[in-house]
Order: sequence, then structure tokens, then C-alpha cells
Amino acid sequence: MKNPPAPVPRYALLGEEPGHGHEELVHCETIAARSIRYDWEIPPHRHPALCQLLLVFDGQARIALDFHATQPAAPFALVAPSGAVHAFRFSPDVDGLVLTLSNTLVQALSGDQALADMVHTPRIASLSPDIAARVRAVGQQILLAAGAAPAREMLRRTLAEALLRILAEDGAGPERDHGDRLVTRFQSLVEAHCRTQRRLEFYAAALGCTERTLTRRVRAALDVSPIEFVNQRLAAEATRLLRFTNAGCAHVAEELGFDDPSYFSRFYRRMTGRTPSEISGREPG
Repeated sequence: MKNPPAPVPRYALLGEEPGHGHEELVHCETIAARSIRYDWEIPPHRHPALCQLLLVFDGQARIALDFHATQPAAPFALVAPSGAVHAFRFSPDVDGLVLTLSNTLVQALSGDQALADMVHTPRIASLSPDIAARVRAVGQQILLAAGAAPAREMLRRTLAEALLRILAEDGAGPERDHGDRLVTRFQSLVEAHCRTQRRLEFYAAALGCTERTLTRRVRAALDVSPIEFVNQRLAAEATRLLRFTNAGCAHVAEELGFDDPSYFSRFYRRMTGRTPSEISGREPG
């Protein structure tokens, strides 16, 4: 029987345990400032109450965001919302910034739909030279505004919001119909309820539309039905729990609202082509 994988570390900032020290609304540092301590390789980890933005302007970076590994060409932006597992390997000549937003700030920004989509949805997006230059300029101002004084903290908050708006206006997100705000709102709602099983009627009522309208708009934008999208997100959350925690199949099933672990196993295999035990490294039972 295989030993279960160790859970992914949970940090405030990398190497710092959650719940210690003053909560900064916005923290900014160069990629090199922390990565050089780890020989340019940051192991898989997650932040339970932070959203992190990685802004790479030059150099190379190998990225893993949840279960997808890639090596995008600079310049690009990565968004790792609270709970998203991420890992990096940088070239020593990398040029970029890491922007960390507290959960307090994330919740404050969530009232604006465009910003809510930015801070709640994992993404890796290429930046045009013009957008990269604007993002770099604002990021440098955030760096210069370091300090615990309330005025400096408020300045960093204002600048961070400006930076997010630049990215949002540029459409820095997953490929989809950005003109359909209903679909964007649907995706954010699914993200908020990714550990619960909601019926189509719940999403339609919450979004103020009919089930038929929601189905038509989601299928046109995402090429799947709303429930297929919900099930894909549920399966991704199951994969995260199975792979990166010590939870067994029965516990994951209960966590995600399945009354019967065997039904969860069938659902998971139908969605992924693999059994939960293949992902968790544990024998069934």
C-alpha cells in the first residue's frame, strides 16, 4: 500500500505560517526577492486567505497552476486565488513582481463584477507590450509605497485596484466570450459554490434569468452546458482534495455533498477517466 501524499503546505506568504503578524492589504516584492532563497524553484503550495498575482516581464518561468503545467512566454500575468495550488521554476534572470492581496481586500473588491472575476478565477494570460508596460509602472509604484503607515497601505490598495483594472480591461483571463457578463457572473457563482451541488434552477434564479437562457448563453460561450461546467469544476475540486490533502475518498465525497462514496467514485471516474484511489495514492476502502 502506498503512503499517502503529504498535504500541500498552506502559507500566508511563502515560508510564513498563516495567522502571524500584521495583515497587509497588499504586499508586493520582486520575484527574485523570495525565489533566490529557494534556488529559483518554488514548491507546490497554497494560500488559504490570500490571492496572489505573478507578473513576469522578462526571463523564463515554468508554471503549475492547480493541475496544469505550462511555460508561457513573457510578458504574462498569473492569478492564483485563495486555495489554488501553484508552483514555479524561474530562470535566474527573471524580471517580475509578486503581488499578494489579503482576503479582506479580495472581499472588498468582489462587489465589482470585473474585479471579482479577476481575483476569484485561476488564470494565466499573455500581456501585450503596452499593457505590460502599464502594469510594470503601477507595480513599481506599489513597491515604492512599502511600509506599515496607514497612508502607505491605502496607497498600495488604490494602486493594486488600478493594476487589476488594467488587467481586467485587457481581458486577461480564460478564453471565453468576454462580452457576455451573464456567463462571467455564472462562472464566479460556480466558483463560490464549487464544494456544493447546486441544480440548474439555483443558478438561473441567482442570476435572474430562465434556465433555457442560461443554458443557451453558457453553451454558446463555453461549448458545454451549465451543469457540465458545474460538474467539471466539482471534479477539479475533488482532484485537488484527493491529490493535495490526506483526505480519503469517503471524506472527499462527504465534503463535496455526496451521500454515497460509491456514487462519488462513479461520478469521478465518469468525469476524469480515473478512480479516486489512482489520484490519492491510496488503496480503496
